Amino acid sequence: MDSDRRFAELVAPLRDDVVSGASVLSRTAADVIRRAAVRLQAGSIEELRWGLGEVSRRILDAQPAMAPLAALVRDVLQAVEEADTLEHGRHAAASAADRFRSDLEARSEAAALAAAAVLPVGGMVATLSSSATVRRLLAEEAGPRGITVLCFESRPVNEGRDMASALARAGVDVVFAVDAAAQLLVPQADAVLIGADSIGDLGVVNKIGSCVVVHAARVAGVPVHVLADETKILPRGFPQVLDDDRPGTEVWDAPAGVRIWNRYFEVVPMEWVTSVVTDLGVQTPEALEDRRAELDFPIGLRAWAASRRRD
Repeated sequence: MDSDRRFAELVAPLRDDVVSGASVLSRTAADVIRRAAVRLQAGSIEELRWGLGEVSRRILDAQPAMAPLAALVRDVLQAVEEADTLEHGRHAAASAADRFRSDLEARSEAAALAAAAVLPVGGMVATLSSSATVRRLLAEEAGPRGITVLCFESRPVNEGRDMASALARAGVDVVFAVDAAAQLLVPQADAVLIGADSIGDLGVVNKIGSCVVVHAARVAGVPVHVLADETKILPRGFPQVLDDDRPGTEVWDAPAGVRIWNRYFEVVPMEWVTSVVTDLGVQTPEALEDRRAELDFPIGLRAWAASRRRD
């Protein structure tokens, strides 16, 4: 089997997952890198570094909007760069992927715990898509606080149904609505909670439809809180990729002559956001910008970022 096909097969499950949020996709990516670290044919540490670099690039291309994948790749490439033998490199890369995967759960739990401080008592909270951290928070806190959760469907693959179903099973009172009802229903909410796939120069990248929900909240004076662990935060100058076209048939099996536009992500301006809640606590948008100024990524990741900017 040639290397291109081998790399493509490793990464295929990541590209094919069109429903899961960034946390779940990050765990999948960590599993892919761990398998690659163990299985890639390599006769030297240099060949292993090259192979893992190729797998990492394909992981980023498979889900380019997901900032945690860049954080995962950063950790793995730094670990293997410090290795001095082939076996040490395999172990270092696999261990870095395992640590990243195990830390995700703790980060999500910490962010959900911190976000309890921004939840109202009673009333309604609106959300879009199916962020694992938002789901964890609402499943644990909405019922005891007497909160009704307004879930929007999140077209085209309707992952909002998964969110609504999970919350209902947890005993939460749920209202489910089509995305087009956001302008009408969001002003009735007491808060909006959304996840994020990345936070960077452009703002908060999240599932398409987020801007309508957040703008409706802003006009009505409803606070908007973004739940996103630290792996979602990008350093300054790192691209947030939005031009990730998906199959048009997800929207409509259209007749000849009709072209379908289908992209999953859009940017919510940071000035529309009340707070960002990470595993380090509740932060203002201004404080988050200071945090971003402290971050950096290695040369390999910067090269990938530069290639996406040229696109």
